[in-house]
Amino acid sequence: MNKNYPEPTKSIEVAKNDLKKWGYCLLENAIPTDLNKKVLERLVEQAAAEKKLNIAYEDGSKTKKWGEFDKNKNNTGINQRVWMLPNKGKVFLEILELHNYVDCIKQVVGNEYLISSFGANIAKPGGIAMDLHTDQWWLPDPVRRNEDFLPSGSIDRKKFNIKVNKDISNNNELISRPAVSNVLIMLNGMTRENGGTLIVPGSHLFGRHPDKNIDKNIETISAEGPPGCAIITDGRVWHGTGANISKEERLAILITFCGPQFRPQENFTLGIKKEIFSQLNDYQKELFGFKVWNGYGRIGNPTDTFLSFENEEIGELKI
Repeated sequence: MNKNYPEPTKSIEVAKNDLKKWGYCLLENAIPTDLNKKVLERLVEQAAAEKKLNIAYEDGSKTKKWGEFDKNKNNTGINQRVWMLPNKGKVFLEILELHNYVDCIKQVVGNEYLISSFGANIAKPGGIAMDLHTDQWWLPDPVRRNEDFLPSGSIDRKKFNIKVNKDISNNNELISRPAVSNVLIMLNGMTRENGGTLIVPGSHLFGRHPDKNIDKNIETISAEGPPGCAIITDGRVWHGTGANISKEERLAILITFCGPQFRPQENFTLGIKKEIFSQLNDYQKELFGFKVWNGYGRIGNPTDTFLSFENEEIGELKI
């Protein structure tokens, strides 16, 4: 294994350099230790309650299947997802302060950004590995003049570019810019054995998406770190959840950040409960899409700054 691959670091500058070179970094103490402990406890409680009430989202579940995990025919080792964390405990909102990881995500997405999704993944023993993917599969690839292209609205998780089957080689001339940064906080640590995220170092500069058949033998490394450490990624890097072959659950918080011009995965402006919204500070409101960005995201008046649940908008009029 290349000894120059990123290792856990407390240095923001080292982390930012790793992120630029390899497409990911491992930042220790991404959130304070005491906060990490409280988040872990609250997540365990929430996940157990959702499971008991039969409303849990589980990879491979017949009723709440998420993703392509139907290879898991015996329904064993199902990973559990917990969505819409802002509604599920004040401690989750405490993660969304200006902690260490913010300096790294700004390097990828810039000074203004939204949260695309904010959830948790509990990788359970026996869970299978996820296929390699990028977190910005939806972003149209760059094209040359007069080149055929796949229209933006025809892109899906399996179809990225009209030429992908004709030319699978790495595109070193034209590559998409990063539009997403993912922060995965290791609540109880991450190892290869407990399903640590598999990453292809440097793949953010390949200029294409992974192909399941062509890239089946590509080298991956397992991102490992102690509790409170975060994997922070460039949205173009190839990665996927590893298989948990240990006897313990692996718990992690996943926060995906995107540029303010992109549609988030979770619709927070509809999904956040009113009583939770009333507790948000301006920075958190901005993260969840309640701040108008250059006229986008508005309800009516493009000069509004922040949106509210109690907007008095102009309706049907006659004179």
